Amino acid sequence: MRFNLAILLLFTVKSAAAYTSQDCIDCHKIGSSESALQISIVEFNASIHGEEAACRDCHTSVENQDHVTAPGSRGVECSSCHEQENRHGWGSNSGTRPQCYSCHTRHGMRSKDDPLSPVHSQRLKETCQSCHPRECGQTDYLSWLPSLQVASHNKQDFSQVFNRANCLGCHQGKAAHGMQEPITDQTCFACHLTLDGQNKLLGYIHSKADARHQPGVMAAAAVYQVILGVLVLGGIAFFIRSLSRKPQPRSL
Repeated sequence: MRFNLAILLLFTVKSAAAYTSQDCIDCHKIGSSESALQISIVEFNASIHGEEAACRDCHTSVENQDHVTAPGSRGVECSSCHEQENRHGWGSNSGTRPQCYSCHTRHGMRSKDDPLSPVHSQRLKETCQSCHPRECGQTDYLSWLPSLQVASHNKQDFSQVFNRANCLGCHQGKAAHGMQEPITDQTCFACHLTLDGQNKLLGYIHSKADARHQPGVMAAAAVYQVILGVLVLGGIAFFIRSLSRKPQPRSL
């Protein structure tokens, strides 16, 4: 009886060494009925991890079939292979701040030079905009009124991209990965932003009508609202007054 039970456990509970990448693929590929957590194998194979890493190289906490219900078994620590730790949004709540996959995706990671990469220069604004809509140009009504944002200006170095869509032109290592070193060859930060995050220019490049963080912009927006209100009411009053005037009789 004990021997039969041992054989049964051997075949029903896989150890960590027994799991292969193919086992993971069979269970988690799109179309599988084994798990609700499914990935695109085509997308993964085309990624930079497709030929370099096995599933358990990243999913180290998956040890046996208990990972289906065990808390934390889905966690992946990218810094075990990559030098940069995830320090994006370091000052915010650790449970809500962005993770590596928030920008780089979970299983479709590509080189930053790949046009399909979400951190490619042509797609960077789209990626950053998902969390920073105002900073990427989608300002609301109050913020738009006092906004004096520099969208682009000419430079002698035509190999550089100087516009607001290139977020990493200014927001280098400190903002993106939390490191001091720049992570691209863009040099906007040399004039606009230091690596410690201190703005070198007067005012705000990304204005936001926020009484707590940018009270000056909020005050300017309030003044503009009053001015617009006066102009609108004055225009209405002038229109009503012109309609109420009695026509003067013509003299013979």
